[in-house]
Amino acid sequence: MSEGSPLGRARRIVLVVVSVIVLLVAGRFFALRPKMAEIAVSQQTTYLTTPTRADGWVDYPEAVDWMRRAALGVDGKNAAAPLVHAMGSTLLPTGVDKGKLLQQLGVPDAPADAPKLVRLSDFEAVDGASSPEPSPEADDWLRARCAGAQAQSLSRARIADWIARSEAPLADVVTASQAASLYVPVPREQSAAVEGFARVNPIRLATASEALRCRAALRLLAGDAAGSWADLEAMWKLGLLVARSASLGEYAVAGVFWRDAMAGTVDLAASSAAKPELLAAVRKTLDAVPAFPPATETLMLQRLAVLNAFATPLVAKAAPDAQPGTLVAKAGTGVVLEGINQRYDALDAALQIADPRARIARIDQIEAEAVKAAQKEKTFWTRLVRKFKGEVPVEATAEFGGQLAMLGRATLGVELTAVSGRRIATVALAIAKFQREKGSLPASLAELGDVPKDPASGGAFAYKPNGQQFTVYGVGRDGRDNGGDLAEDMVAISQEPPRPPR
Repeated sequence: MSEGSPLGRARRIVLVVVSVIVLLVAGRFFALRPKMAEIAVSQQTTYLTTPTRADGWVDYPEAVDWMRRAALGVDGKNAAAPLVHAMGSTLLPTGVDKGKLLQQLGVPDAPADAPKLVRLSDFEAVDGASSPEPSPEADDWLRARCAGAQAQSLSRARIADWIARSEAPLADVVTASQAASLYVPVPREQSAAVEGFARVNPIRLATASEALRCRAALRLLAGDAAGSWADLEAMWKLGLLVARSASLGEYAVAGVFWRDAMAGTVDLAASSAAKPELLAAVRKTLDAVPAFPPATETLMLQRLAVLNAFATPLVAKAAPDAQPGTLVAKAGTGVVLEGINQRYDALDAALQIADPRARIARIDQIEAEAVKAAQKEKTFWTRLVRKFKGEVPVEATAEFGGQLAMLGRATLGVELTAVSGRRIATVALAIAKFQREKGSLPASLAELGDVPKDPASGGAFAYKPNGQQFTVYGVGRDGRDNGGDLAEDMVAISQEPPRPPR
């Protein structure tokens, strides 16, 4: 078949058409190839505009360190040193160079043979420990106040042995409560991997709250009301230190400190071992404790951590012939960062709504909107187009929006329960004062005069007198009255500590 035949001409035409199509498709793909574009350091994209790194991008770890160092003040004591001494380097965040952090803090790791604070459930009893005379009522009361003791039916002797062997690390924990702040440098080389710029391992720190709560109960059971209050006061102060400039996990543990301190303070108010002078001093101290840091503060730290982890790896210096200070990033980065900041701005505004129920409702609305946006961004065609354009995967940030709203609800829950705990403790002290002066419980909280309100509802706390005991509760993090349900509401039950045999 010759090239001049009709079939040959048709073949040439087909080849030309196919070549043109290939060129057009290739050109289209070339046009959609991943691009780098200039990105501005502005409050819309970066939230903070200073301090900056050598390349001009925001240095988020340094900004967080600056805030935390400033809390130390002049010659301020750092709670990190005694806490590390009490618990060892396991207190520091996971996945970081702990040796380097200890060196930066100027704190040597506790020797391997030094006593360290461990959980009661991990404590190995030693043979020969003294065994107090059995007292089922006292044992049950104590187990309910020592984490893990009830589930394992641990004896009072086992609990007392754990506390006795924890005296040295607990002394360090009490010393830490008297510090000006809790400061641990943000590890620069792995800062994006550290949860919310965490200073400590929250799970490890929770052991300190459990131990102080248990020792306070053990001391009160023995009639040492002043010693019990010393532990409770340390819990109130430590919770406050941990809650300032906190990561999400640290903020939650700070709420645990205040929740446990509330329960212990209510026990103290109910105990006949606590004299009126001590209770008056307790009330005075509680009134002087600063307010629990709002959830907006922790979310601000989380915002910086997200921006650092998400955007910093995408930012690079521009070409040598570009204007000085020019930064470039993957196409669409600026738009995505603005979207992240807008979501945080919306949540921040919601958390500042004065009416408690309206605040919760608005956060729920933000969560629903974010989940809907995430579903839309997950569609096949949306992901395909963004991938060909080389844009930042917006569906990931949309998914993050839904998670952010849930975190907003969680952090608000911590704030509400912590503030409720302190207020309930204040109400319990007022009830105890009334009971000692009048010989009976008040019929209602109105008889006490001006007492704090429930921060989660805006109304009065629920109060149920029962003989010489009482229950006070708030609606808790969900804003709904569940009738004093221990799992749903913020509940304090007054119960006179039993007197064990001597």
